[in-house]
Amino acid sequence: MQDTKKRRNTGQITLFDVAKYAGVGTMTVSRALRTPERVSDKLRKKIQTAIDDLGYKPNVVASLLASASANRLIAVVTTKICDHSTKILLNSLQTSLAKDGYTTLIIETYHYHKNEAQLINALYSQNLAAIVLFYVENPTIIEKIVHRKTLPIINIGIQSYSCININIQPDDSLAMLMLTEYVIKQGYRHIGLLCANQQYHLFQQRLHGWHRAMLAHHLPTHRIINAAKPASFATGSELLPEMLLNWPELDALICTTDELAGGVLNECHRRHIRVPYQLAVCGFGDSEFSQVCVPPLTTVALPAELMGQHTATLLLKQICPDIDDTETDLSFLIPIIKTRASL
Repeated sequence: MQDTKKRRNTGQITLFDVAKYAGVGTMTVSRALRTPERVSDKLRKKIQTAIDDLGYKPNVVASLLASASANRLIAVVTTKICDHSTKILLNSLQTSLAKDGYTTLIIETYHYHKNEAQLINALYSQNLAAIVLFYVENPTIIEKIVHRKTLPIINIGIQSYSCININIQPDDSLAMLMLTEYVIKQGYRHIGLLCANQQYHLFQQRLHGWHRAMLAHHLPTHRIINAAKPASFATGSELLPEMLLNWPELDALICTTDELAGGVLNECHRRHIRVPYQLAVCGFGDSEFSQVCVPPLTTVALPAELMGQHTATLLLKQICPDIDDTETDLSFLIPIIKTRASL
């Protein structure tokens, strides 16, 4: 018999002792005790012999504590993270959940676009308390996650799947409508819309809001460029000349992202176009640079921080139905126009 190591103070045989006696790793012993189906018959018998010979008794209290902490993990499945408001919302969600002892695991579907099965297995191999689908556009991934539903699922973004516990859909259409209405109230009439490649449902909502506002005031909606390029500074700078060439009468330009608007401002400086006197410019998203660019950018913001906090509250109610009943109505989370010198 090999030498064994007694647990300090108690004199009990430890998991390390069993592993050493059986000639395997401690993880193998732990796996054999927790999930014996994942260990071969030969190894199981070898480990069981070591347990019997040494008289090992598992620490039940420690096992219970480990199990209790293990399922305080919440997975957030999302597309590639790049949007400023998205970062704020996710940070707020994680901070709120951490106060209740939950850890957040963020998984970007971008890395699994060719192997959805790998993503599903990675999700359900964890002892999760809940899953948050955050702006996931791939219907195959959503369907597979929902099909294997064994825990609460909250969907933020596209409204879908009645079997999901809660659907939260930020109203980008309302945000764009409010921004366009504001531009019109400032006296601008020759208004254009600059779009670029972004999540399809976001593009649809923002385009819909712009159309609603323009048509409500009997203004033309033909001044639109929708480029199949990234919604970036470079794209905004590149497309402004095309906007002005097609519609020289343009007096205001609304961009579907702040990045596009930043590129437009840069091109205006290069061409000596005075903003807002010759051309007013607006963005969407209230990014950090919108406050410090020259001139500061008029934009619209969704209350991402509050949305993250209240999403966490809704999620905790699904996990623990007996949680204190607090306000979870998200209807008051209306967009906010940030008026600045570019308009």
